[in-house]
Amino acid sequence: MKKQKNIRTDAGQTLLEILFAFGISIMVLSAIIFGITTSLSNAQYTKDQSLATFYATEGMSIIRQMRDNSWSGYSQKITDLTNGDKYCITSDSALPLQQISSADNCVGNYSVGNGFFSREVVFELPSSSCNGGSKATVKVSWTDNKCTSTSTPFCHHVELVSCFSEVDPKSTP
Repeated sequence: MKKQKNIRTDAGQTLLEILFAFGISIMVLSAIIFGITTSLSNAQYTKDQSLATFYATEGMSIIRQMRDNSWSGYSQKITDLTNGDKYCITSDSALPLQQISSADNCVGNYSVGNGFFSREVVFELPSSSCNGGSKATVKVSWTDNKCTSTSTPFCHHVELVSCFSEVDPKSTP
């Protein structure tokens, strides 16, 4: 007498194989989607950081231009400023610095990059780290979906620090 195969057991085994393969496929697709999402988020952060560095460099250039135009005018403006106070850097060449309170950010009329970035400067005069010259710290802050705190919406920042003195390295003809 011949033994017959149990068809019912084979069918159940095939169903388990299909469910197992389906589960593995879902895990692989989830990992791929997570990887793509993370890559896109990191690319956006890098782009924002590059823009913030550009805006900080531009702000430092505005301060440097103030110094180059007239050292006496620059030093008088800086002397009139209170050490440690925050100032917004504007694109208005006649009045490039606007004082703000220490709790505020340079948003609204003073923001750069369509209001997405906040650019400010803090002066220290005289500065021991700058051999008695003035020290300017330009800080550009920005926000994105990674910022979780509601008290400080700008959770990322780039800072540039530069020392300024009366010595002008430009050669005179």
